[in-house]
Amino acid sequence: MKKFGLLLLIMGAILFGLAACGGAKEEAAPKEEAKTADASTSATDAEEFTITAKNWEFASDKELTIKKGSKVKINLVNEEGMHTISNEDLGIELKADTPSVFTADKTGEYELICSTICGATDDHEAMKISLKVID
Repeated sequence: MKKFGLLLLIMGAILFGLAACGGAKEEAAPKEEAKTADASTSATDAEEFTITAKNWEFASDKELTIKKGSKVKINLVNEEGMHTISNEDLGIELKADTPSVFTADKTGEYELICSTICGATDDHEAMKISLKVID
């Protein structure tokens, strides 16, 4: 009986972990601009990118390469599952349908990662996309 209870507990944990990535498509909420460290940053003169998220995969509408000092607006669209994007160095905490606007002030290559646990550890840890800031 104890083995059966343990098996049910493990199966429930696995299903819960997979639900984040395999959940139903989110309803589109009204878009509002995310607050950033620089509240005066305007999205109207920012270079804009849209990142789509599917189970364990990010894709962008164009190459994520920008010039240092540029204002950037990143949109996240969840096509499958529920995902978020973050990068501590750039101060990005991005949720679907809530754009992040910031100024890229340091050159380098930054990994934007899924910050919502969405499945098995190996699959979730591989869910990344790169943003390059060049001179």
